[in-house]
Amino acid sequence: MTNLVVITGLLALLVNDGCGFEYFQERIPNGDRVPHPCKPNYMWHGVGHRNSEGGVNRNEFGRDFKEAGFQWSRDLCMKDSDGDGLTNGQELGDPNCEWTRGQHPKVQTNITHPGVCGPWGSDTCRNRNSWISCDEKKLDCPAVNETDVRRVTLRLPPTAVPAKETSYFCMIFELPTDGDFHMVATQPVLDNRHVMHHILLFGCDESGETSSTPAPYECGMVPHPKCIYIIGTWTLGSPGDCMHSGAGFRIGRRGFRIAALQLHWNNPHEKATYSDSSGITLYYSAALRQFDAAMFAVGQEWIEIKPQSDNVTVTSVCPADCTSDMFKTNLYITRAINHMHYLGKSQKIELYRGGKKVRDITNDLSFNYDSPVIYKFEPPIEVLAGDEIRTTCVFQSKYNSETIYFGEGTADEMCYGFLTYYPRQNITIPFCTTWKSVARCRRHLPKFGGIVDGCKWRQLLDSKDPETLKLYGGIMSKCAGSQQTCEAECKSAVKEARSHVCLRGDIGDYIMWRQSKHAIGRQITSHLTKCYSADNLTADKLKRVNSSGGTIHKSLQLSKLVIGTPFLLLFRYSRR
Repeated sequence: MTNLVVITGLLALLVNDGCGFEYFQERIPNGDRVPHPCKPNYMWHGVGHRNSEGGVNRNEFGRDFKEAGFQWSRDLCMKDSDGDGLTNGQELGDPNCEWTRGQHPKVQTNITHPGVCGPWGSDTCRNRNSWISCDEKKLDCPAVNETDVRRVTLRLPPTAVPAKETSYFCMIFELPTDGDFHMVATQPVLDNRHVMHHILLFGCDESGETSSTPAPYECGMVPHPKCIYIIGTWTLGSPGDCMHSGAGFRIGRRGFRIAALQLHWNNPHEKATYSDSSGITLYYSAALRQFDAAMFAVGQEWIEIKPQSDNVTVTSVCPADCTSDMFKTNLYITRAINHMHYLGKSQKIELYRGGKKVRDITNDLSFNYDSPVIYKFEPPIEVLAGDEIRTTCVFQSKYNSETIYFGEGTADEMCYGFLTYYPRQNITIPFCTTWKSVARCRRHLPKFGGIVDGCKWRQLLDSKDPETLKLYGGIMSKCAGSQQTCEAECKSAVKEARSHVCLRGDIGDYIMWRQSKHAIGRQITSHLTKCYSADNLTADKLKRVNSSGGTIHKSLQLSKLVIGTPFLLLFRYSRR
């Protein structure tokens, strides 16, 4: 399950069965801010596991913590568990041993691990750190050794990593076209592990202009408007991917002939000295399997996690009236993976039929981004047209001082599920995500006629539409100069506008979010939220509406939040 033979949480708790408990991170200062010894730019986030040999990962701090009853105390604080000359309190940001559970530690920077002796390679620490191994788990996939399997490696040339926390770089490649092939496995080629966060390979639709690129380019979440079909993935904790024996991703003459490679670099210290040339190796065969495989994504594109919150639940539904139209035949899920970031606490994806739960597709009771659980199904899970797929993500932010939103950065959050299935369906956009309660499929499938909750939503985004011009024109003319005061005439215009079916509920929020992508739209959105709230809502509702409006504005001021996944995806494209 893990790819590091090392606990991926701070506390590999020393109970007899080797299980770790995520909630223990709350019982020590800075419990979710401890540096990972194998990945200098990453943190351990309070989850313990058995190692890959089935044994228990042990360290002296864990023993001392257990003896203290799994509680932070002055005695535990004053100990030097790892023997490197610093007390546990000094390493965890509580040098005076004053911290109590539920408080924010006074020191939240330069945190070190109280169970990892430093300097790492010194004579003093070598034996003390013998419990840690940073060896990676190897890909176990018999198909790669079959005699007819070929391989090709797609990777960036040595490229400077920008001195910023989050960067996406892409490069478009030509795939082998000297035959008809199924891709049966993928394996990462990792050059700079200090910055690599995830890799995606997108198959490209050649109906428009799509050609290989001579050099990498900064791309955001989407490498190219025509490259939206995920056919290869790698994320932290995964050794690679082995396809189901009955299906493969089609490449070559009758499949994808062009693919876009996307690398996500995480550089939280904004170093300017890093470079990287990572990529991915594809294993492919002319011995075709029975079915073409594809990947399908579900999840929520609106996330707002208030600081110091214990359980923030985010849900999304891929509804039955969408799957009945999207899936022309029954499909069979062979593989699934959850995707959140470091505030993720638990996640599950459930299959419903006729309003009744059929089964879990995934269920991570304790989610850990660094150790993803890859669910493989034999036999595959059958999904019928008209079934419903529900996604639930639970987050906690007890140590955060700011609200966290959906976004592409490691410090932002996501709530996605990625389902590999066969046979490949003729789905124009391969995901069924939601923005709040507004399902993307209902916005775009022809069967709904462009109407969501009675709203012709595209009309409200058309700057040339007469009704739209009249609606927004009244606000701009009557609210000019009343940004802060909301005079009576402005309130009246806003109230009239907000009575429009397209400016109510979640579809109204969605349209205002879309409008906020340009300067005039931001002015209109500001009036529609603030001036309407001031005259029509209770104090409690006013607070929530202003928060929502503020989120819309912030998401546009920070371009990384205007797009939307590991992972991932074409989310800028999905926002259409």
